[in-house]
Amino acid sequence: MRSLGIDVGVRKGLDLVLLSGERRVLDTHRHVPTDALPALVREAEPDVVAIDAPPDWARSGRSRLTERELRWFGIQCFNTPSDARMAEHPFFAWMTVGFEVYRAIEDRFPRYRSGSVRGTAIEVFPHASAVVLAGCLPPRGVSPHAWRRQVLREHGVDAEALRSADQVDAALAALTGLYALERRFSAPGDPLEGRIVVPAASLPAHPYRRGDAPRPQEQQPPLPGMARCTCGDPACTALTAGEFAPGHDAKRKSILWRLARAGREALDELEERGWQIPPEMR
Repeated sequence: MRSLGIDVGVRKGLDLVLLSGERRVLDTHRHVPTDALPALVREAEPDVVAIDAPPDWARSGRSRLTERELRWFGIQCFNTPSDARMAEHPFFAWMTVGFEVYRAIEDRFPRYRSGSVRGTAIEVFPHASAVVLAGCLPPRGVSPHAWRRQVLREHGVDAEALRSADQVDAALAALTGLYALERRFSAPGDPLEGRIVVPAASLPAHPYRRGDAPRPQEQQPPLPGMARCTCGDPACTALTAGEFAPGHDAKRKSILWRLARAGREALDELEERGWQIPPEMR
């Protein structure tokens, strides 16, 4: 049993990770152009291909049912709009690359809609896969990709063989494919517009909560009643009686916007704080 995970990028190309049923990393590829993908897929001989991108635009509205359902669980997703003119917007360029990936392999791996995933191309979202496998949202203050590496380790994947954050995401995609082959998966949403496959036979009856951050070593507080500002700016050395030094909540919001635009998982924290997400992502 083999599963091929694909992480989609615009300028960087595709990252591929092939996992065996025993969770061994069999092969990896970086910066693969879409036109080279069919040959690599034939060589890999996977039982399923798991792609970190939607297969097409939404049927209507500004998002798909699968994204709205995952959001109910506290899993923030990128919205897939129905207006194909959004392809001209730079933010959605990665989605159009994803559409090309599905088309490139559809003769051997048609798009998954329902039933068994074997011999199909399934849509996955590595952040959602990691949350479902861990049973919680990533702890605050922990690097999302470091956390995802740890999730892979805890589920039997040699994360040290993965050279980049994109390969970590491709490995999570492949691992989700293995769970789906083992019939341990859920696929919320409408099969006509695409369903995100997650690695659990059932989902909880409540939203996921944030995990506990690792406890730091005991340190003497800098001053009684004071703590370091949590704005996230590496250059910040301010002490505060609250969470942020005066004005540094705006700095934190600016950092989260920058991370969200770069594809990092900052959207859930923006929503938790009641802050707006970047305008182009609404």
